[in-house]
Amino acid sequence: MSTNVFANSLEISGKAVDAKTLGVFPDVCFTPPENPATPPGVPVPYPSFGFASDTDKGTGTVKIANKTVNIKNQSYLTKTSGTEAGCAAKKGVITSKNTGKEYFNSWSSDVKFDGEPVVRHTDLATNNHASPQANTPPMVHAAQWEVDGISCKTILTRNDMVLHRHGDSPCDSKKGEWSEHYVENQFMAVSGNRNRTKAKFKNYKCNDAPCLCMHSRWTKGDAKPSGIRNGQTTGTDHYDKSKVCRDSLNNDAPNLGEFTDTCAQASVDNHENMDGKSAAEKARVAACLVAVFLAHIQEKINEHRKATGKPPVSIKDVRAMTR
Repeated sequence: MSTNVFANSLEISGKAVDAKTLGVFPDVCFTPPENPATPPGVPVPYPSFGFASDTDKGTGTVKIANKTVNIKNQSYLTKTSGTEAGCAAKKGVITSKNTGKEYFNSWSSDVKFDGEPVVRHTDLATNNHASPQANTPPMVHAAQWEVDGISCKTILTRNDMVLHRHGDSPCDSKKGEWSEHYVENQFMAVSGNRNRTKAKFKNYKCNDAPCLCMHSRWTKGDAKPSGIRNGQTTGTDHYDKSKVCRDSLNNDAPNLGEFTDTCAQASVDNHENMDGKSAAEKARVAACLVAVFLAHIQEKINEHRKATGKPPVSIKDVRAMTR
């Protein structure tokens, strides 16, 4: 549920809030069978989810809705889910755990409960810990993201639209998959250099951005369009999605909110995992993709603004930004 208690314009995370970490991926765990060929089991990447209702070591004095609140360097979630099948003896590749704890990696700089900074909607978290060393890359800790009363975690998972950090791509290149910036990186980048970010988007980095695996290159065995050879990108999901985004960028001069909406919808419309899904379900997935991206870039922009003594920007401010 929503508590409508905010810090720095972001909802505070605690046991009373429907907060979750969406689709942290990859969380690689060893999975049966265990045999002489694969002694510890088979390493398999799983999505990993955490829920604020599993909060432990939260505030003791200041509470929201009479329930404990997550704070810096003290609170954690007692368990995560999604990795249950990774139950070979070794379990997590890094931590030797599955369904381990979740720890928070960022928090408010100036709002404190019980003398410690509070954790908020969109603060970073890592999942499946045995100790403070994580088994997953940081991903957005999301609170209150629902579409039609359904959590984004449920919506994205049931459609196999699992997000990942670009620099930690789990995509299968042998199947022609690439890690796709579903919101085209060029909006934030200096012209001609995708790895150099414009000053207004300072701290946004190509490798840290949320991405989807997407069919991007034709390979042997694919049912290719006539005249297309292996290795080409023409006519792939990535190609068709990118064309929509770039046409919008070149012809419509959109602000960042409009561009994000267009690219998220194009990613859904052209992703093979969404084939045959209803228009309503596609709209739900697109709405969740928009929420994740805007929260990510808001956080990155505000990191820089804080360091330079400037006030933070809201999601509304981010949506209104232009190139």
